[in-house]
Amino acid sequence: MYLKPIEPFREIERLRRQMDSLFSFEDFERPRIDVIETENEVKVKAEIPGISKDDLDIVVYDEEVRISGEFKKSDEYKDENLRRVERYYGSFSRVVPLPAEVKAEEARAEYKDGILTLTIPKSDRQTSRGKRIKLQ
Repeated sequence: MYLKPIEPFREIERLRRQMDSLFSFEDFERPRIDVIETENEVKVKAEIPGISKDDLDIVVYDEEVRISGEFKKSDEYKDENLRRVERYYGSFSRVVPLPAEVKAEEARAEYKDGILTLTIPKSDRQTSRGKRIKLQ
């Protein structure tokens, strides 16, 4: 049997794509996050679709935010044979450093349509980020 020279490479490429998809769970484990700084506040927006607000835990510190939660597996396919599962189930945790010191006790949170939005006023204190000193 004669094979065209390109067919083995096509099969190898297909196998590589399958292996990549098998081991690429990192994207599902971590929410995608935007940090926006204005003059008076810091906003953190996290994309966390498919999770109940009761399964989210948010802790705001003066210089960072910790977001954790759990995607729970549903029993909707109890009597069916699953052929493919791409949804992630399990817990996640993410620590987000903030660009400025904030007033953690005044943070506000909203969760709507899978987007968590934290609005945190900036602290009045000036934090020391280091000072360059010239050698004499």
